[in-house]
Amino acid sequence: MTELREWAPDFDEWPDSWMGVDEDLVYGRKLLPYMERFLADLLHQGLSRRTFVRYKNDVWSLGGIIIKQVSLYDEYDVDPLEKLMESVEGDGVVPDDFEYMSEDELRAFERTCRRFEKFLIMEFGEGGASPR
Repeated sequence: MTELREWAPDFDEWPDSWMGVDEDLVYGRKLLPYMERFLADLLHQGLSRRTFVRYKNDVWSLGGIIIKQVSLYDEYDVDPLEKLMESVEGDGVVPDDFEYMSEDELRAFERTCRRFEKFLIMEFGEGGASPR
């Protein structure tokens, strides 16, 4: 996964950027393995750097949205894979700043969520299980 770190050098710091309270950091770190596998899979598909960066940015935004919801509703006991699956199903959750997004940006975010959902189902099944 070294290649991923070359294309996303700040990846390991994502949970810090999402954190509001200490529990957020712990939960955010639990999301990273799923995000890492998804992004690594995208890299292996030979996407252009520009396309990969769009997906990467959407996944980072998704993480922030999840952490905000988990913190707001005190859902720290919810399995991170379950929360991630719930957040990407259909076209995914609505980003906090969606009103500032262009229609193309919003569609791209929805596309990322759909693709992430398909990946998670292929990797972990409908019910999900911990990363192998």
